[in-house]
Amino acid sequence: MDDEVVLLPAKAGEFIARYAKHVQIHEEGLDKACKEILTSMSTSKLEIPDAGTGIHPNVEHPRAVDWVFVADMLNFCFWSYSGARKWTVGGHSGYYALEAALDRAIKEGYDITNPEYYSKITAEQLKTIMRGDNEVKIPLFTERMSVLHETGAILLEKYNGTFTTCLKEANKSALKLLEIIVNNFPSFRDEAVYKGQKLGIYKRAQILVADLWNFFGGKSWGEFEDIDKITMFADYRVPQVLVYFGALSYSDELMEKLKNDILLQSGSEEEIEIRGCSIHAIELIKKRLEDALKKKGGDIELPNSSLIDYYLWCYRRKYADEMESIPFHKTLGIYY
Repeated sequence: MDDEVVLLPAKAGEFIARYAKHVQIHEEGLDKACKEILTSMSTSKLEIPDAGTGIHPNVEHPRAVDWVFVADMLNFCFWSYSGARKWTVGGHSGYYALEAALDRAIKEGYDITNPEYYSKITAEQLKTIMRGDNEVKIPLFTERMSVLHETGAILLEKYNGTFTTCLKEANKSALKLLEIIVNNFPSFRDEAVYKGQKLGIYKRAQILVADLWNFFGGKSWGEFEDIDKITMFADYRVPQVLVYFGALSYSDELMEKLKNDILLQSGSEEEIEIRGCSIHAIELIKKRLEDALKKKGGDIELPNSSLIDYYLWCYRRKYADEMESIPFHKTLGIYY
């Protein structure tokens, strides 16, 4: 966030949706997604679909914050081409495979949450830590090692070797923490230019804030007074489920590219529109939920955008077979 005006994700999504030509948002599909989410809100809050359990340390662990930081530092690009074998660890795929690999590494004695270690990690050490169940390697291995080196060095130089220093500096503000992350850790600086406007998408930076909030139950290191300012996390799976509900649609030309596994370049117009329209669609769904809950009355808590994102992400995993026919966009990069 330099002197040039960079729109934060909510405004960025609105801006992109206003001018998008490859991606469209549809009212009926937004309503359908909203109704589905409402069915999971019969109690006091949103119930997340069971999509398998991740592997986390105990919240009381002295390096729990740094565990979350490392996991989200490496949380990018797990997709595989249609029909290809996936990188898996302990039977888990995607982000859950990463969690399983980190958990295994700690049990095997690797100091993977310590920047003193991972800022100098060797290729052989990282290969051992990220070994899978089969011969398939974790995608973008070299980029992940570079991110560990760069981010670890910054944490040591500026923040006493722990991400808790950043949390103290943010003083319970999600937006302040977001600013600290994207200003000081380049691999989290997920920005693009669209129609001459600089935009902050900030998928991994926002998910880091939300993961801390969720992991610590909104208390201790996860207490943020403005968590509702965080949007969804623009990746490649939530757009897929939005298309499934009919909330998003793609132009024939774009859909043909996705069906044929044609890579979209990071920062390309089509890729930016998919991500931006997804952000705006979730904001519109949240507004619908708010209106519906007001009419309904009672004590049901309005879910923030990060919870709606997590609901749809888990919904996609739970109903993966049903969505197999809907292609998702594929981009090689470190931002999601």
